Amino acid sequence: MTTIIKKILNGNPYFYAVKSGRVNGKPRIVSQVYLGTADNIVEMKKQCESLPYIKMKSFEYGKLAALFHVNEELGFVDIVNKHIAKKSIDGLSVGEYLLLDIVGKSHGVLSENGIGEWFKKSALSFMLDFPHKLNCQNFLNQMSYIDSDTMKNIEDDLCRVLVEKGFTPSILFVDESNWFTYATNYNDESELLHKGYNKKHRKDKNQICVALAANEDNIPFIHETYPGNVHDSEEFSGIVEKIINRLTELNICSEDLVLVFDKGNNSKDNIEKVTSKMSFVGSAKANQAEELLDIPLSKYEYLYKNAKGNKIYGYRTKHQFYGTEFTTVITYNEGTYKLQKRTYESNKSKIIENLENLQRRLESNKGKARSRSSVENEVADIILKKYRSVVKYEIIDARESQKKPQLKFWIDEGNENKCEKSFGKNLLFTDKHQWHTKKIVQIYNNKNAIEDDFKLLNDHLLVPVGPVYHHKDENIKVHVFLSIIGLLFYRYLAWETKRYGFSMKQLIERLSGIRMAIVQDKKSNLCEIILEEMDTKQASLFSFLNLGKFLPS
Repeated sequence: MTTIIKKILNGNPYFYAVKSGRVNGKPRIVSQVYLGTADNIVEMKKQCESLPYIKMKSFEYGKLAALFHVNEELGFVDIVNKHIAKKSIDGLSVGEYLLLDIVGKSHGVLSENGIGEWFKKSALSFMLDFPHKLNCQNFLNQMSYIDSDTMKNIEDDLCRVLVEKGFTPSILFVDESNWFTYATNYNDESELLHKGYNKKHRKDKNQICVALAANEDNIPFIHETYPGNVHDSEEFSGIVEKIINRLTELNICSEDLVLVFDKGNNSKDNIEKVTSKMSFVGSAKANQAEELLDIPLSKYEYLYKNAKGNKIYGYRTKHQFYGTEFTTVITYNEGTYKLQKRTYESNKSKIIENLENLQRRLESNKGKARSRSSVENEVADIILKKYRSVVKYEIIDARESQKKPQLKFWIDEGNENKCEKSFGKNLLFTDKHQWHTKKIVQIYNNKNAIEDDFKLLNDHLLVPVGPVYHHKDENIKVHVFLSIIGLLFYRYLAWETKRYGFSMKQLIERLSGIRMAIVQDKKSNLCEIILEEMDTKQASLFSFLNLGKFLPS
């Protein structure tokens, strides 16, 4: 409950609106708002009475209208409907349903089941008119019209529109990620749902994997949803094939394209496939060129300073990878070195502490008996995969008088030294022999942009892929497809408004702050829709994107 209290400061009375609550069982003021003097309060009351409107309800409008704007720019709804076999349309078209799904996800609706309730409370309830209820089954019915071929055709047409707008890719960044799901793969009926290495460490859940290729403007160009138990390097060949096919359909020469990818996609077959059709910049594992890590830093040349202010150094040479000689650059970033060193020491300390704890428990004859396999599983959970070459261990079978096996562990100093030599360094290799060293390094490091895309795909208030509740492979693929299209919408919006210098987060915050309100005129009692007050940047965005055209009459 809010109450008004008076405080005497320097002999003068001032008023505050305060809320009280119990803190640790005792009543305390938990918040207070300064109201001013009695004269201030009277003046505010007079100003409110002079306003022509009574505000009834307020809605977020800017982000919603911006997504509608991008839909018009790219023609998404029309493209979807062009490729749909549905003949009669009762109410919304399939394309409109999909657009509504994208908009709903961008406003925190995590499943199709919640879109109907969200719609009734959003500005869309005034902007669109439906002859029937928006329920989960309606959305699932519309999603059933979208199969793999239809998604491909829609993406092809969207890419044609992007190319017409000047987004012809000269560089494509490829990366993969995964999402755990709440779906069970009954009797192995699903091709997608399988257990595998999960980035959220949910190895108890089935997962799906997604490969994404984006151009130098961070615009998604192609994606693929694939089984959760397939390694990235196995899927990479398929995504390269899809890239080549799409470029062919768009009449873009693949030989002019540079593909950028990380070491997780490396294999002899993959490198040969890429170099037969296009150029590339990739990275290699430290153990593929250990001798290059021994080159003293004094031989490295300064290249540039990155966005974080860290100096980037490089040493250029030639080296064989997968039977072919490539231009190779070993990079060094002191900031990354310090970070990796701290992370390593912290993780090493935790691993040793946990192993010592396990060792003590095994040495005690108290408690339940332990099998060798149970101890091995616990050790595997303690020692992170990337540190298993450094932290070695031995499990000794229990003697007759013991209920538990014994554990010995030690640090392999030779492997630890090799590990530390790689801190702050990256091994890059490429067939772009004519490129300057700085360009090779900068192009590869720009790969961080696609990693940012996956962060957006994890943002519940943008275009989240997870959590995934669908059980059918077809619905999972459409779910991911709509998230990728939502990402495309936001990236296009960021490109369109780059003159403002906003980060993606800043852009979304500005747009989300643009609100519309339903108000009632005090004299006529008529209701109308008005825009709430905007700052200068919001007003400029509103005008530049022509967001007023979507306001309901």
